Amino acid sequence: MFLERITITYVEPCWADANKIRLKADFSRDIGELFPYLNAVLPNATYNPHAATLTIVKEGRLIVLYPQRLTMAKARNTTDARQVLDWLKERINQTWERRDRIEPCYETRSRPTALELYQWLPRTNCRQCGEATCLAFAAKLLLGEQALDRCLPLFERDHRHLREAMEELVAALGTSPA
Repeated sequence: MFLERITITYVEPCWADANKIRLKADFSRDIGELFPYLNAVLPNATYNPHAATLTIVKEGRLIVLYPQRLTMAKARNTTDARQVLDWLKERINQTWERRDRIEPCYETRSRPTALELYQWLPRTNCRQCGEATCLAFAAKLLLGEQALDRCLPLFERDHRHLREAMEELVAALGTSPA
């Protein structure tokens, strides 16, 4: 096993959402050498080789990996955070085990912005998704806090071409298109 544990060292209320928490955690060993491999296997990762960071958005939680520690924002509570850390530890260990079969990716992928996603939505501001505007929906979709199938106009015949493009964009973000 490459990584034995991830230990939470600090917890406080999240700055972006007072109902959630943010935290810091330490790795039991330096994982920096795995960043290019994780960048290759995690579709929603953003690698910055100059700063030695790998950023992941998982179901609305923002996770920034550094070689020996991480930060996480928008976890629901410590139980939720531990589940995400267990998932991450498993991904790290699986990547380590398979590294000889993975082509490392040293490129920094660019993620679309909420405004770019908005351009591919019907822009009706119908509120059927539960958001006040299509731009708000796009922002939450980008963070993994909304699902594409909540945009009902996308599934109408007139917007089929938009739906196909959005499905591709959402798949590239590493979230489910429906």
